[in-house]
Amino acid sequence: MTADTRARLLEAALELLDERGVDALTLRAIARRCGVSHGAPLKHFPHRAALLSAVATQGFRELQDWAGEALAKLPADASPARRLRTGTRAYVEYAVARPEMFALMFRRDLLDPQDRELGRASLGGFENLVRLVEARQAEGWRADADPRLLTGALWSALHGTAELWSWGSLPLATGAATIDDVLDGLCEAFEIGPPTARRKRSTP
Repeated sequence: MTADTRARLLEAALELLDERGVDALTLRAIARRCGVSHGAPLKHFPHRAALLSAVATQGFRELQDWAGEALAKLPADASPARRLRTGTRAYVEYAVARPEMFALMFRRDLLDPQDRELGRASLGGFENLVRLVEARQAEGWRADADPRLLTGALWSALHGTAELWSWGSLPLATGAATIDDVLDGLCEAFEIGPPTARRKRSTP
């Protein structure tokens, strides 16, 4: 099998994930979609965890690109506070836009813990967030806190926000009309910086 065939198999896996969720992602399913024998994918993905890990790796790279593009749109003189808020918003936006992928990316029970590409990709986004936090700390924001622990706390809050919004729990419980309403509250709680322009809430 060629690298091109592997790319086709991975593309088929990405399509199945978006269409039918992680339960539909099997080696046989992607083989059928690509029109190859059931055993053909084993040359690139020796087991299901290897396949899911390759898909999750793609997700982590997409997330980094998503955040990178959002940050690149900021003016060159954007403050560390604004950059950090933009990075946090990009994280939640990606989760809402790609819910099936986002869920898989953190299903350690389904992924291969020995997959080095997955390990590098998953930690890359965290390191980027650490750098945004450190830049904000350089301005005096929670300057005495360990930047990695502070980033971990912020990440945990962001991840919970993303999942609860995707499930519909946050809009139901808070009455928030947009994700910006919730993110403003989160950033105010962490004292990250000034809120974004508030939008009017929809009325029943």
